[in-house]
Amino acid sequence: MRSWQLKLLVLLMVFGLVAAACGNDDDGGVATGPDETAPASADDDGDETAPAPADDDGDAPAPAAADDDGDAPAPAAADDGEEPPAEEEMMAGCEATVPGTKVDYAVYSPNANMDPTGSSGALVGGTQIVNVWDLLTTFDPESGVSNGRAAESLTPNDDFTEWTLKIRSGITYGNGDAFVAQDVVDSMLRFFDGRGDGMNNRAAGSVAIIDFDNTEVPDDSTVIFRLHRAWSTFHTLLGDEPGMIVNPRVIAQLLEEEEANATEETSAARLVRNRMAVSPDLVNAASFGPYEVVEVEPNVRTVLRARDNYWGGPVCIEEIEFTFPGSSLANWEAFQAGDFNAAFLRDPRVFAEAREAGATLSTEDQNMGGLFLINQGVRDADVIGIDLRIRQAIHHAIDREVINERAYEGKLKTTNSVAAEGTLLWSPELQECADQEPAYDPDAARALVEEVMADTGWDGSLFMVQSDSAPGPEVAQAVEGMLEAAGFEVEVALGPVTTVLIPRVIVQADYEIAGWGFNADGATWVAALNDNLHSESGSNRMWFRSSDMDAALEQMYGAATVDDQRAALTTVQCVWAEHLPAMIYGVTEEGLVLADNLKGVQRAGATIFLLGDAYFEN
Repeated sequence: MRSWQLKLLVLLMVFGLVAAACGNDDDGGVATGPDETAPASADDDGDETAPAPADDDGDAPAPAAADDDGDAPAPAAADDGEEPPAEEEMMAGCEATVPGTKVDYAVYSPNANMDPTGSSGALVGGTQIVNVWDLLTTFDPESGVSNGRAAESLTPNDDFTEWTLKIRSGITYGNGDAFVAQDVVDSMLRFFDGRGDGMNNRAAGSVAIIDFDNTEVPDDSTVIFRLHRAWSTFHTLLGDEPGMIVNPRVIAQLLEEEEANATEETSAARLVRNRMAVSPDLVNAASFGPYEVVEVEPNVRTVLRARDNYWGGPVCIEEIEFTFPGSSLANWEAFQAGDFNAAFLRDPRVFAEAREAGATLSTEDQNMGGLFLINQGVRDADVIGIDLRIRQAIHHAIDREVINERAYEGKLKTTNSVAAEGTLLWSPELQECADQEPAYDPDAARALVEEVMADTGWDGSLFMVQSDSAPGPEVAQAVEGMLEAAGFEVEVALGPVTTVLIPRVIVQADYEIAGWGFNADGATWVAALNDNLHSESGSNRMWFRSSDMDAALEQMYGAATVDDQRAALTTVQCVWAEHLPAMIYGVTEEGLVLADNLKGVQRAGATIFLLGDAYFEN
């Protein structure tokens, strides 16, 4: 049963359509307003970016919205027996798994863990794990519709504070256990309970909006989610890692086994995640996705093989191997050489080459895809970034265009705003707020640095961490030079995303400024902002605190029309410009380049890709 067959019974708010406005022209069409779908348009000038992370980029600017009144939400279509779209009809590419077929997939970064709570998002492990665990829903950025997979329907009440989920019957895990509604709640609670316990995934902040004490499971097929506040796009959460359901009975058994090994520093839950990282049999027993894990070498490679009894029908392609050539450029060159038939790209320079070569692409622009986190006291750390004057100095010291020229050959779409011009929720009012942040002014930066040094005795030191994959080193070198010209003494640590950048930022909080990305698209916009900025979010990785920002974010959750969403996001931008939680420097594009004969690859949301319906066309 394919995902088009049962669309969710939700009132799909236009926020769900933002992805379309952010998507590039290679996706075949975007939804630009509540009731419209705009045709794709060719735009190969490469002006929009493509580098860094389910925090990434884009090299073609998004089309302007065609419908600005935004007064009415668009209902999602229910299954009424209509014929599926032509492309979806092609997805019935086989009657059984085809022996010898294989996707060689070049990743943005190798994954460190197969557990959804241990994945850091779309860029680092998202595609590897989704093909093993599957999802409750998927979000289609082209149509702006959430589609059911393991979910049969999802219906909100009038004010979006309650959502009723119906799951499909007949799904079983790899160990033979039946998938039941209580599993959804128990699996999601792992994100909530794992906050602050070394969990890499940022979804903890969003999952915490569920009022678990009052959420009900009246029968084996129904969950009634009750939320702490209105959330008009709650359906998108079920298409992210929290929608990858892990058999709670397997987890309970593992927790019992690890309880005796737990210490004050390492909980039983963390030990379970560590076992899931290296134990294919455990992962396969606890999952029901189209593929099973055959081999996994954390931070190096992952090999998947088609599941024989997949609930969704035959899986055409027998094997997927995920490896990491080293960078977007290396991925592209290896793809051109025929070593890969799918390769993840996140560099605007490489996207320009791919488009010139006429390559088949499936990509998404990510607002706030290129930014610098500023540590403001995570876990009570004594860091200088807690001083607003330092955050002002960083903004004064860094010229976005210098980063663009030195690291991206001028192909990055630079911006200082949470929504780039040309995307659905951008407005002149939002840009006016963005432009109130400190402008490039090295003299003003130096004066602030000297003032803080005189007031506090601080020595001017600043510790920066950055990915060692291109263009990370070039970005770090450019920023280091500009900061030192303003009086900072910068120490830079470069390293792989999964073994240096993520541990330093998420696990150890050992940084003062870090190359990162919030990667906000239509499926993740609200959650990306809330998870990273709300004072009560368990995944606020900077420890930014602002009651004004909290209020603005809560307004975004309940916004039900384009006008309301623009107004709420403008408020977020105004608060951002005043408090400067991080420094945005670009919109990034990310996504796949695909072999021409590889068909049926689906985006699950953000830039996570499902291959359960993929096949090779002869």
